[in-house]
Amino acid sequence: MNLSLLVAQEKWQEFDDAWSELMQAGGSVDDLFTALRLAGEKKRLPRCLPRVREHADLLGTGGRPADAARLLGLVLTGGGAPGELLDPLYANAQKAWGSENWWDKYTELAGLQPGNPDARRAWVSFERLLGFGPGKLVYHSGGWGVGEVTEIRHELWELTVTFAGGRRDRFPLSAALEIFEPLPEDDLRAQHFRNPDAMRKRLREDPLVMLRAVVERHNGRASNMAIKNALMQVGIEGSSWTGWWRKARKLAEGSEWFRVTGTAAKGEVQILFAATDPVEDLKRQLAHALNLGDLLTRIRNQLTGNKADERMRAMMLDLLEKHATASPESATTRLAAWMFLRDQRGSASPVLLDILRTAAAEKASTDSARTPALWALFQSLPGVRDQEVCVECLRDVFGEAWLDEGVKSLQHAPPGMVRPLVDALITGGRKPDLAVHYRELLGRPLRTPDLLVTLARLAEAGKLPGEYPTPVLRAQALLSLATYLFVNRRGEPHHARTQTRLVEFLTKGREPVLRRLLADADVDALQSLSRLLQRGVDESIDAMFTEIAMHSVPTHARGAPPNFWEGDHIWSTRAGLQRRRAELHHLREVKIPANQEAIGRAAAQGDLSENAEWEMAIEDQRNLTSRASEIETELRRVELIENALLPEDMACPGMVVRYRDTKAGSEHEIAILGPWDTDQDDRVVSYRAPLAAGLLGKRPGDTALIVLPGGSLDVEILAVAPHEMD
Repeated sequence: MNLSLLVAQEKWQEFDDAWSELMQAGGSVDDLFTALRLAGEKKRLPRCLPRVREHADLLGTGGRPADAARLLGLVLTGGGAPGELLDPLYANAQKAWGSENWWDKYTELAGLQPGNPDARRAWVSFERLLGFGPGKLVYHSGGWGVGEVTEIRHELWELTVTFAGGRRDRFPLSAALEIFEPLPEDDLRAQHFRNPDAMRKRLREDPLVMLRAVVERHNGRASNMAIKNALMQVGIEGSSWTGWWRKARKLAEGSEWFRVTGTAAKGEVQILFAATDPVEDLKRQLAHALNLGDLLTRIRNQLTGNKADERMRAMMLDLLEKHATASPESATTRLAAWMFLRDQRGSASPVLLDILRTAAAEKASTDSARTPALWALFQSLPGVRDQEVCVECLRDVFGEAWLDEGVKSLQHAPPGMVRPLVDALITGGRKPDLAVHYRELLGRPLRTPDLLVTLARLAEAGKLPGEYPTPVLRAQALLSLATYLFVNRRGEPHHARTQTRLVEFLTKGREPVLRRLLADADVDALQSLSRLLQRGVDESIDAMFTEIAMHSVPTHARGAPPNFWEGDHIWSTRAGLQRRRAELHHLREVKIPANQEAIGRAAAQGDLSENAEWEMAIEDQRNLTSRASEIETELRRVELIENALLPEDMACPGMVVRYRDTKAGSEHEIAILGPWDTDQDDRVVSYRAPLAAGLLGKRPGDTALIVLPGGSLDVEILAVAPHEMD
């Protein structure tokens, strides 16, 4: 029987018998070495010492002194008594290698001498020197990576190593002993050095074999971080690591030869010496889940995108149902668990039906904008997949009348439910009802962004029959939504995803929808939309709208801007420009790298489709990169107020304006500067803000009616003077 298995099962008498048979047969000692390492981990190595000495004697007298030395060295480094082991170890080593011309130097460098009080270190150093032969691979942890020993010059006691990329250098043996780790050929780093393409192919095609290689290198038990570090050393990191680890972990959890404990982010993988029942093993692990939410996440990771054995799948679903029934956790977490069970089993449990029917029976509010209780439940689900399952729940609750309920409450559908519900309504012949919803939402574009974008795609492609407002009015509604999503997308993953869909819908394709809707727009309409877009909008929409306006407005009407601030430039003080550049630098050098680390941590937790931390990290990535791109675009359009020729006695960027509120009789003073200067002084107002924009071009004695978000303001300009720049 396998010696390692007997040690793992602590069958010591059987282990002794099998070891005796091995000694008598004179077989390979490889499995014995593995078994003795495991015995060391179990603190049972002292009981093996008498038989180790006996076996070493047999090997030494039987013409295998090298095996004898390595056997004694393994036990010595594992905690064996140096006083008992060093002399026979040295004797066998001398018999095996004493005739080599390097023997004296190697034993001197390593300190492998009788009586050395640090015998363990001496043997480790000597064994390392043995690994420095020509053609052997070594690893330099200081940054040079893997290299091949191409030459050893014993007369100079130095070796030559050629690294990946062709770099070559010579090292004294004394230095090599400290900085190099010999690599066996089955080590991943060695495989990557020999043939990186073949190794990457094996990583993709057989991740479990590669995982075993990593874990075996760590004596059969490795933490998630150790595995990650091992893969990083062969260039597998970032998203490549995330995908590989997700697949390898799932395969290991379903294997009878591995035990996986802990979470995807913090846990351990162990190689087993005997096959176990993976179903029972996984059941024991899941039973120790921290809570229902943790259990649900781990089961999702197992079953999503993975063809689990039917017995294992049934076990996990039964366990989840048991916990969902007894869990004291929040109603939302329990509902998510029941929804997942509904999705996996294809039918709703009595518990879920009772929850849904109770909510559906609640009296509806007379206010159509108020969300009905059932749809509020749907909206409470955080996972997109759970929201999709809500469509099937409508069938469960309302039977044949479910389409009527879907049409009636469509505008209350959560984002993940919108598209499958719309598809179902189209299949059910309810296109006219969808057209009605589209007309309504064009008048209230901010009410349910996901639904408006979904219906707009259908209607503007001619797939929804009906009469709609004019193209310009439809463009105005969609652009209003675009500005709203752009301004409010940060921290709102659904808004960011909807914005991406809307931008693609309006600007992409052979005939972009935005260009078609504004084909016949007049100057007044374009100017009105231009003011709308000044609130902020995605760069692609802004660029396309500018192009449309430039081609639509007659050349003589466009002319040159009468005032310097009315062009396409962004005017700023030098200090404001420096702050903006500092913001971009902080994004590039601090926030974006930190976000990359957050994505890696979130991805390691498992199933990405239901991983809220992953979604947030990816959303942060979109926001950060989008923000950096916006700032870069802005910086290309900057002009300095200090360099502008300021008109005398005229309110413009770079001026301090004193004015009187004619209704209240109060006087006020503001400094009109750039949009990046406003956080430095309460008096500073951006020239793009409504208050400053209403004063631009005015002179002392002029009056103006300024329209503000909170109402209008009648003012009289009292004085205008240059602002003192820093």
